[in-house]
This record gives sequence, structure tokens and C-alpha cells, in this order.
Amino acid sequence: MISASVGALQGVVLLFLLVAVLLATPTVLIARARKTAVLPSAAAAVFFAGAFAVTLTPGDVGDAATNMACVTGTSVSEALRTTPGVLNALLFAPGCFFLVWATRRPLASLAVVCVAVPGVELAQAVLPLGRTCTYSDITLNCAGAALGWGAGLLAAGLTGRDSRDSLFSRRDLSRGGGSAVVAALIMLALFSALTPIEGTSEGLGVSPAQDRWAREAAAGVYGNHAKVVQVQLRPALPDEPVRIDVTTDLGVLNLSWPDRKILAAEANDHQDDGGDLSSAEAQAAGQAFAERWFPDEVRGSKVTWDLLGEGKGPYALSYRRYLSGVLMPMRLDITVTSSGRIMAITVRPAEDPSIPKPVVARAEAESRAEKESNLKTIGESFLLAERVNGGWRPLWLVNVGTGDEAHAALRIDAVTGQPVQPDPSDAPEGE
Repeated sequence: MISASVGALQGVVLLFLLVAVLLATPTVLIARARKTAVLPSAAAAVFFAGAFAVTLTPGDVGDAATNMACVTGTSVSEALRTTPGVLNALLFAPGCFFLVWATRRPLASLAVVCVAVPGVELAQAVLPLGRTCTYSDITLNCAGAALGWGAGLLAAGLTGRDSRDSLFSRRDLSRGGGSAVVAALIMLALFSALTPIEGTSEGLGVSPAQDRWAREAAAGVYGNHAKVVQVQLRPALPDEPVRIDVTTDLGVLNLSWPDRKILAAEANDHQDDGGDLSSAEAQAAGQAFAERWFPDEVRGSKVTWDLLGEGKGPYALSYRRYLSGVLMPMRLDITVTSSGRIMAITVRPAEDPSIPKPVVARAEAESRAEKESNLKTIGESFLLAERVNGGWRPLWLVNVGTGDEAHAALRIDAVTGQPVQPDPSDAPEGE
């Protein structure tokens, strides 16, 4: 909550000034009319304005979607080891302190606290603020508010001078206590309508453009009804671009930036949904999705469509590209259900490398592999492009073993005929 506002500091300040004026002006007028303490009343309004500004400043105005979900976040003990966690715990304490001190109505003040403190996280879930509702933040906010309320109660008791200033009056017990109970029950009912999601707190460092595209990709994979609960940035590594992890109520995605590629996706529901589409219709839906989101991978590729399991679905839609009979490093696999829903995506985006022309025949490569392993060739060998010592080479992949069981996959250079080992990061998965 706190950390998500750092990148929007200017917006926080502007919202604070606006809310402070809107809250403090009527608060001071009411305090003067009732002849109660003006300064504590104004202080309560200003501190609450600050808390509202920090928690409700939009992360991406106009582009964020409501999510109607709340993530668990980190544990309270872990959160309190961080500066944002401590600030969350103290966020509402000053406002609650001055509220009780100024009004001298502890239970009526408690009713306000029951609405205002958890209400900011509820607003993050139901309003398009680009913010994430987090249960750990609610716990920290409520703990700090309780501390401030208790301190305000003590201060109000110590500064009372006559019977009119007595705390827990009959009016406060009846009206204020009843209001506090009703407010607490209403907030519990509203939070019960949210979808609880396991996950950490909202990510740091995501720019508005990254957040917009991450939400667009999530809607493209899981549908417009998917609720985005977290968008988290992973900084670039020496050999990897910036990654963006997206968590929704229906599944997760892994994206790359700035090339805006979906690298992987996995739905929470791993079962076919019993849709009414025929195999051809489901394939058409999967191919339309692939052409929309993976045009570079689809272009010039060979498509295969296979049924997984024994039911009506799901299906495996695979794209592979061959140049002169050599399998290129690009990989794209999409799992599609019988309703056309995308269940999983695995992609290895890669440009087609320039490689020498293969001159070694399949039979020669298999003979060399058998000689090296003292085993027999299993299945059909094929050519693929892989990096060897940093350079791209055409290699024969030869499975060797005994009987019908393969024990190893050997690589034979299709130019030199020599056994080679591809660079570890370029070994294909599941070919």
C-alpha cells in the first residue's frame, strides 16, 4: 500500500491537499459550533486525509480494472520487518488518536474507524485504482488504528474536567456502540463478497505502460472477466530482459518487456471444461489466439494439433518452424480446452539463426551415435539448430537405447559428423 504510492508522489500530495481541505473545513466548523477542541479535530481530519491520499491515489488512472479480489500478502511479522510494513501499521494511528480525543465519544469514533480503516482496502478492490487489496495491510492498518484509538481514549480520560466530559456516556454507549457493531458487520459482509487470493503484496516498480499491457495480456489469455490481483516487476538480468509476473484469479502469466511477449501462462484449473466445440472449432479458436498474440512465431511455422488424454479435450496446439529441414529454436505450445479456453502457454521466442548447410546424412549420423554409445538408434532422428560454444550449428538429434526404450539423446554435428554438446541453455524441452 505505502510502497505503491512512491511512484505517484505528486498525485499523493495533490490528493492529500484536496481531501484535507474537504475534511478539515467542516470538522473545524462543527467543533466551533459544539464548543469542542478545534485543534485536535483539525488534526484528526488532516491525518485521515493523509492516510486516504496514500492508500487511494490511483496507480494508473483510467486504465486499471476493478478486481473484486484481495490477496493474502506477507505475514504480519515479515511485513513489520520492512519500512513499508511499519508505515502501514502507523498509518491510521494519529488520525484515530485525535479523533477520540477531539470527540470524547470513543464508541462513535470506533464506528468511524470500522468504516474508514478497512474501507480503503475495500475501495482498492472495487474501484479502478490500479491498486491491490491486501489482507496483511488490513491487519496492520487495524492494529495501528486500535493503538491510536486506545491512546486517544487515555488522553481524553486524562484531560476530562467535569461530568459533561465523562467518557462512555449513555448516549455514546447506545448510539455509538450500536453504530460500531453495525459498521463492523457491514464491512465483514462487503469483504465476504471479495475473492481471496493467495499471493504476496502488490509489486514494485511497474510503470503505467507496463501495467496497462500486463492487464491487456491477462484479458487476452483468460478473458475480460479475469480479475488481476497483482502485477510484479522482475528487473533485467545480464542474459534476460525485464520480466513481469501477473497473477489473476484464473491463472498466472509471465511476460517480457519491452518486447511485449507472453513467455508462459498457466490456468489454475488444469482440467478440461467440457465445452461444446468440436476438435476443428477448438483448433480454430486456438489458432486465432496464436495469430493474435504470437504473429512472429506463427509465421512460416508447421502446426500440429493433438488430443491430450482420453476425453474430448484438452488439446495441444504446437508451432515449430523448419528451414531447409532444420528445426529452428523457436517453440510455441498452447493448451486449449474443448470450449476454446486457453489453459497453458509455453513459448521460446527466438529469431531464426544463420547456420551452415548440413552435409551429413541421417544414416551417417545414426551410425556415429551408435558407435559412440554402443546402443541402438530409437525412433527417427531429426535436424535442429542449437548453439555449440556460442555459435549456431545444425545438429542431428539421435535417440539411442535398447529395445524400444531410449536412454540418451546424442547430438551429431551435421557438418563435421562429430558428437557435440549443445550449450545448456539451448537444450530443447520435450522434443
